[in-house]
Amino acid sequence: HVGKFGTPGRYQLMDTPGVLYRADADRNSMEGLTLAAVELLPSAIVFVMDLSGTCGEQSAARLQLKVREQIRAAFPERPWLDVRSKADLPLAEGITPEDVPNGALHVSVHEARGVDELAAAMTRMVEQVAHLI
Repeated sequence: HVGKFGTPGRYQLMDTPGVLYRADADRNSMEGLTLAAVELLPSAIVFVMDLSGTCGEQSAARLQLKVREQIRAAFPERPWLDVRSKADLPLAEGITPEDVPNGALHVSVHEARGVDELAAAMTRMVEQVAHLI
């Protein structure tokens, strides 16, 4: 998905397909497009993770955290925002609050919690990316 929100200027907001925890050679073309977009375009990363344990085996909470580590290591200079979605649900079994990246926004659309903070943080990120262009 490509769209925009209420910040003046030219930019695009892309909701890219998720990237699973696996070797680069084993990634499918959609995962490759996601990573290519980040690599080749002036971009910021909003890494949304569901740590509730409700996403199935391929996107288990621990694996999402490992993907985050991989992508963060690959793009250490990009403006970055961690978002824990479904924050109204408890953390998955085996995941502790210490496992959630420091500074992550805790968002629950169901409870309307953290949504305004997320919009404000994304607006600040757009301003950061503008300096990359």
